[in-house]
Parts: sequence; C-alpha cells; structure tokens
Amino acid sequence: MTGKLSHRIVRSAVAVFTVFVLILPAGGCLFWRVIRNRMPAPHPVKGGILFQYEAPSARYVNLAGNFNTWCGTEGSGRFDATIDPMSDEDGDGIWTIVKTLRPGRYQYKYVIDHGARWERDPSNPDTGEEGGITNSLIIVK
Repeated sequence: MTGKLSHRIVRSAVAVFTVFVLILPAGGCLFWRVIRNRMPAPHPVKGGILFQYEAPSARYVNLAGNFNTWCGTEGSGRFDATIDPMSDEDGDGIWTIVKTLRPGRYQYKYVIDHGARWERDPSNPDTGEEGGITNSLIIVK
C-alpha cells in the first residue's frame, strides 16, 4: 500500500511539473502576446496624428483612407504604394506614421504588402461605413 501511494505521489508530482514547465509558459506567451498587441488608438502627437499597426510578418504597410483617396484606389483604381507608407524603423513589427489631418471625420484602413490585405485598426473600436465597407474611424478635433 505504501508503495502504491508513493507511486501516485510521484505521478502527481510529474503531472504538476509538466503543467508548470510545458503548459504554463505557453499560456504565458499567449497572455504576453495579447497584451503586446494592444496598440494605442491613433492619437495626436507633435506634427499630427500617430497611427500604429502591428504586423511583424509584413514587408510593407500603408495608411489608406478618405484623406488620401484610399492610396489612389478611389481615383485611378490602382493602389499607389508611394502614398502614406508606414515605417518599421526598429524591426519590431510595429509600423508607424504621423499624418497631418485637419479637424474632421476620417475613415481609414491599414494596407499590408501593397494591397494583399486591407485591415481595420484592431486598437480602434470606432467604425464608419463607406460604399458598403466598414472601416476604422477617427475624429480629429
């Protein structure tokens, strides 16, 4: 009986150890990633409005909106990568741009890899609709 009890205690200890060594760090990484992804919504800084978007695997990110003819797609129908490109200066996957905007309501999206994906701003819950498409919305006062 004592041998069986010792065996159960050892198995329980191994199970607890496995949880702490293997599962908890994975959960901790997931928890850290959720926190890390919470970028601040666009906000005023010196020189304009700071837009930030986390896209670690992106090669290019542009800021498109009704303030720049949606990077040319509204006018010519063709995406123009030279309009409001964002930069990832330190290579951490956080793309930024400071955009000068006059007071008003603006809809925008982030364009990843020259139009491969158009994404709403996950850090900004405010949305607007244009042409049946839901976009992120910022109101500049």
